[in-house]
Amino acid sequence: MKTLFKTLLVLGLVLVIGAMVLGVSVIGLIGDAPGVHLTIDGDEVIWSGLGLADAFGAGLGLIITIGVLCLVLPLVLLLGLGLPLLILGGLLLAGIAALLGVGAVLGSPLILIGLIVWLLVRDKPRKQSSAPAAPAAGASSSTQTS
Repeated sequence: MKTLFKTLLVLGLVLVIGAMVLGVSVIGLIGDAPGVHLTIDGDEVIWSGLGLADAFGAGLGLIITIGVLCLVLPLVLLLGLGLPLLILGGLLLAGIAALLGVGAVLGSPLILIGLIVWLLVRDKPRKQSSAPAAPAAGASSSTQTS
């Protein structure tokens, strides 16, 4: 199982890195193509003309986005879906335990009568006689003959 997990983890990382490389290359190709314009808030974005501050801001935005997708989204799903389901399962288990407890208390006279009947009806194991065991065939005796 550990080998399968490691293999899937490495394969996933390779696919993510490959997708990033393809995305950057597609952005580079689209930015150089004539007639393709990317407009954000009415301003045309020219990829080749990004200054250092703009590139830093874009990189910082990508880092924050990746952090949100990798950390915040799983926590929201875990706490938003997993925790209520865990609480619901715990309540169901507590209810079942309460029903079984009440059933045991209410049924205790019947359980006691059933135990007495079982003790009276069952076959008692026969005790073996306490005869001494025969010595093993290969055992040496204390008398020696010469």
